Amino acid sequence: MTYHSSANESVRMAVSRDTDPQTRTALAAFCRRNGYPYLFTEVLEPLLSAQALVLALAVTERPWPPKGIGSQTIEAVGIAMIGTEGRAHLTPVLTDRRNATNLGLVGALTKSLLEYLLEADVPSADYLVRQGDRALEHALTRAGFAEADFHSSTDFADYLEFAASPQTVLDTLGLGALRVGDLLSLSLDGGELDRLSSYHFALTAGLTAYLQDSLRHAALLPGLIDVVATLPPAGVPPGTPGPPLT
Repeated sequence: MTYHSSANESVRMAVSRDTDPQTRTALAAFCRRNGYPYLFTEVLEPLLSAQALVLALAVTERPWPPKGIGSQTIEAVGIAMIGTEGRAHLTPVLTDRRNATNLGLVGALTKSLLEYLLEADVPSADYLVRQGDRALEHALTRAGFAEADFHSSTDFADYLEFAASPQTVLDTLGLGALRVGDLLSLSLDGGELDRLSSYHFALTAGLTAYLQDSLRHAALLPGLIDVVATLPPAGVPPGTPGPPLT
């Protein structure tokens, strides 16, 4: 048993590209509750309207009434945007503050999202990491990712793509062989726990500045834009400033 095991028994998990109004309301409340309301209104809501996102949700539900606005509370969410060539641009699992150390829930949600992408024949999943950020590069390498050939830039930093197939990440983190129930109860050996901890907590730290609306200091960019599709025809070589962003 862990501190979170009892609460995890009441969590419902699902992965979908479709969201109903009550789920969108719950997602807006989740973002507001955790200090980044702009993320829903300025980024997620427009993308959800275009059905551009895959959401892996961990939800608890009120006993009564079981439907309607306020009936769901989102405990954690993993996000993938399916972009050019079917590639999945990932955003690390975001957790409610009470689940900040709920690694079992994070692992189960990560497994669910990656298996969904695998079944959808998504060839690769990627993150955009600030160039030279060795802590993040090492954490991703340990999870099976490798530096790819795509580079992007903001006014403040250059970013490198780290990519891997969903199957590679599942195998490297050991998630493919684990049952969801074992993950929720955190029944992992020391090596599995180390790899999952390194992966999740490093990415969470890297995304913090972006969630605080500070692109200048963002070590990791969320996978909420198809960066390839939005480039000019000739692309953007490393070191070329992008459009002004704040």
